[in-house]
Amino acid sequence: MKALRLKLFQETACYKKPFASKVAETYPLPPYSTVKGMIHALLNADQFIPMRLSVQGTYEEKLLDYQRYYFFKKKELSSFPLVLDGLARMEFSYDKNEITTMPMYTHLLHNVHLLIHIEAEQHILKQIIHAIEYSMTHYSLGRWEDLVRIDEYKLVDVQELKEEKTLQWNAYIPSNLLDRETKSIPYQLNWKYEIVNGIRQWEKINVGYVQKEIEAPEGVWIDEDGELVFYHL
Repeated sequence: MKALRLKLFQETACYKKPFASKVAETYPLPPYSTVKGMIHALLNADQFIPMRLSVQGTYEEKLLDYQRYYFFKKKELSSFPLVLDGLARMEFSYDKNEITTMPMYTHLLHNVHLLIHIEAEQHILKQIIHAIEYSMTHYSLGRWEDLVRIDEYKLVDVQELKEEKTLQWNAYIPSNLLDRETKSIPYQLNWKYEIVNGIRQWEKINVGYVQKEIEAPEGVWIDEDGELVFYHL
């Protein structure tokens, strides 16, 4: 079975948790919906493309960024906030009945290395490769400003793991593959959504975030270069 393997690097990244309103907390790895979104953006897709993902990675440390956020009180505004920090002798004012501000902490991961496997129909994988090679814009994963460098893209053969093997990366592993003795942090990660009464209803995937250097559980996969694969579906 073929998969497209990506090795990515980000100097900083924030994969913001959806209910972190006062502090922009980040997941330790990009959730599936974030990776899926990057791929769909690469393909300029206007509808959902069936695929399976495996997300692994490491980061060096976690940083705190202190920022001022602007919040709109109304849908229609007579003014718009402009950031003029660093510009001398520039003044700007706005209607405080329309806009308010609040300082917030943003969690940032530093020196992030990611290992992503994508399983989809062969023509989709070839389209992704073509988009990587001929894209006219920068790549980002997470927020728009979280730039990503693609260090490798390669089609690899993937098969079931039939021997003991130790994890070389931190990983999301589907909860049904984990036993109670394995130390993990449980997450419900977004995957895809439907619009119901104007509101996004997300399909959730139960996973455990596990750290490297544990034994891989049964039922996982491995690629031709010995990299483990943990498909989410």
